[in-house]
Amino acid sequence: MKGIILAAGRGTRLRPWTDDKPKPLLNMAGQPILNYILDGFAAAGVSDLFIVVGYLGDAMRNHYGSEYSGMRLAWLEQKELLGTGHALMLAEKELRCGDFMLGFGDVLVDHENYPALADFHSRGGFDASITLNEVDDPYAGAAVYVDGDIVTKLIEKPPRGESTTTWNNRGLFIFTPVIFDEVRRLEKSPRGEYELPTAVNMLVESGKRVGAMPVTGFTSDVGTKEEFEEYESYIIKKRGSN
Repeated sequence: MKGIILAAGRGTRLRPWTDDKPKPLLNMAGQPILNYILDGFAAAGVSDLFIVVGYLGDAMRNHYGSEYSGMRLAWLEQKELLGTGHALMLAEKELRCGDFMLGFGDVLVDHENYPALADFHSRGGFDASITLNEVDDPYAGAAVYVDGDIVTKLIEKPPRGESTTTWNNRGLFIFTPVIFDEVRRLEKSPRGEYELPTAVNMLVESGKRVGAMPVTGFTSDVGTKEEFEEYESYIIKKRGSN
């Protein structure tokens, strides 16, 4: 299986830490954030991994090169930050040949969730599979409505207080090539971006089977210094208990 990581963002909420270093390279408990994500992809059996970079992307290229833990790495540049759907389309030619895993360069989940998602997707025979985490209100992410393990609706950035679900899109996916057909139909969101979660909802609306797997363990997008330090403490504590 192939994979793609979207890592072009600026990490503005972590300034000044990200003034001269991209967020995925920030040191967390002794290694870059991105290492924890790469380890997950490797655990899921990904052989070829495409990493979309933008802000300070050369720093990531120079740090990792063309191989990590047996995976071949290839680098793609998103010159305009036009959203996650736009970033995915940069690798359409390379990923259209089969199922692929997609993640973000700053969303952290326990690494066992990666092979678990691959198994969940394979057993379910889904057209796409997404991960979920439970929150009080998914207004900051994407609200996901489910029937069992099937997604019935997904709403990107819903207004605060309007969601009747506590499931949030966690940001680790497996897609079949049908996702590209929906991404091509996307229109810009009010934020001026082509939003990948909207394309997932379009899959649902077109009758495709989209599976939903809750993640286990602690998870975070480490968007603030407090969240960064909280997840770092979690890693250190977990490491000490093993």
